[in-house]
Amino acid sequence: MLTADQIDHFHTFGFLHLRQLFTADEVATMKREAEEIMSEAREGQPFDPTRTQAVQPFFERRPFLAQIVDDDRIYSLGEDFLGPDFVLDGTEGNCHVGDTGWHGARGQYGFLLEIKIAFYLDPLTRETGALRVVPGSHRPDEPDPWAILRSRNDDPGFRPFGVRPCEIPSVTLETQPGDVVVFTEDLLHAAFGGVPGRHQHAVSFFKNPQTDEEVAYVRNHYERCLFSFHPTESYINSDRPRVQRMVSRLVELGFETLPV
Repeated sequence: MLTADQIDHFHTFGFLHLRQLFTADEVATMKREAEEIMSEAREGQPFDPTRTQAVQPFFERRPFLAQIVDDDRIYSLGEDFLGPDFVLDGTEGNCHVGDTGWHGARGQYGFLLEIKIAFYLDPLTRETGALRVVPGSHRPDEPDPWAILRSRNDDPGFRPFGVRPCEIPSVTLETQPGDVVVFTEDLLHAAFGGVPGRHQHAVSFFKNPQTDEEVAYVRNHYERCLFSFHPTESYINSDRPRVQRMVSRLVELGFETLPV
């Protein structure tokens, strides 16, 4: 359970860095299972060091990863930020290559909060692909002073505010395996540098939509996405009550299931 200060930190700055939430043995298991999933998705072919590999849904594909969504350390984050009836958006796995330009959604924070819980399985520093964030950029100011950075721009000549993207003033969340970073997708975030194939995986939870406007928002997002808000058959049929609960709302809304 988070402290009041930690919750205030998240809402003020848009992120929370939780150090060593998982043990070295747990991280080793996570990485082994993640590499198995990635290899299967490539049909056994070698990893291409020129392009990021992404798999969704992800955690459901292996036993240790599958139980992370209702592990007390992760499940409690959903309860603390979103309430006891929060919903699973989805899970994802990424092996990154090169830079990830600045990006961030717009307007979800303060309306229907969603949190992204990210796991970094390699040591990362400012120069080697650690997550960078612009604190406070998740707040819905009008006009948006960060509009130029919202949509990822990978043009080598892109110079927002007259500087290179990597020179934008920001906070770098240098992580060690076992750390977890919680943030909202409305927060501007990016990463620069790093070796090809660095692991970053995530679970996303969102607040249970109650009003007609909130339900319409979720339906619109669902219809534009191949994986987001699509519950997996393994979680729907899980014998773990908390897993069943966090996908039951998606079933109730009639969203298509994925055969994973």
